[in-house]
Amino acid sequence: MNEIFSDKSLSRLTSTALIFICNLMTYKLIIQARTNSGRLPGKMLKPFFNDKTIPEIIIDKLKEYFSEQDIILATTINPDDDHLVNAARNKGIEIFRGDEDDVLHRFIHAAETNDANVIVRICADNPFLQVDSIRQLLLMFHEEPVDYLSYELYDHTPVIKSHLGLFAEVTTLKTLKKVAQITNKKKYREHVTNYIYAHPEIFKIKLLPLDEALIYRNEIRLTIDTLDDFKLCQEIYKEISPNFTIESLLNAIDLDTSRVERMKVQITENSK
Repeated sequence: MNEIFSDKSLSRLTSTALIFICNLMTYKLIIQARTNSGRLPGKMLKPFFNDKTIPEIIIDKLKEYFSEQDIILATTINPDDDHLVNAARNKGIEIFRGDEDDVLHRFIHAAETNDANVIVRICADNPFLQVDSIRQLLLMFHEEPVDYLSYELYDHTPVIKSHLGLFAEVTTLKTLKKVAQITNKKKYREHVTNYIYAHPEIFKIKLLPLDEALIYRNEIRLTIDTLDDFKLCQEIYKEISPNFTIESLLNAIDLDTSRVERMKVQITENSK
């Protein structure tokens, strides 16, 4: 197991303990995905590794640790997303189709439809998703329920605002409903959790420090928005898969300086 937390004791918790604790919570892992991306249309349908798309890779990783019934693809009612829906259905997971632009609304209704009070938001742009970190987040959430739980970089920036593309985030249905009541601004309806971590005076937020191997690596970009992102991440994934670790991932990046430079260019061009 990759030790993501700076507190190494969490890595000793067993899968049995996780199952017991998660049974006490009504949680769902909701994967956000759509076909009509503005910067790279169709990226969710492009073969990435061994003829699998990125959503399929993420779903297969999640199924190693979580029940199919706890995994939801939250996509849109746009017919262009029918292929995404069919692929998810073949994987045996739950499906919810909602508003294409109001993603906050989509998540709220996906959670309500599936009786979820606790939501793990997963972005389908991240093929290197660290599933163990989700397990750890759920354990931490059980110990200390908050409105928002994820990780932070050295400067306390929420990791979701970086380009690492390795982690999920945990929130609650109650929190998302509160956001929906407070604001109708487009950027907060498109970006599900943005309003939460931008307003720590309103919400109870807990950000966990990453391990030193990652906490200062804000020059790394492993989320996919552009064709160059796709090609570079695909190149790295093929090199280190199927069973890669954080160490092997960082080695693959650092041993080829051109990769870091390409990432820096994409970060500059696609800053959040």
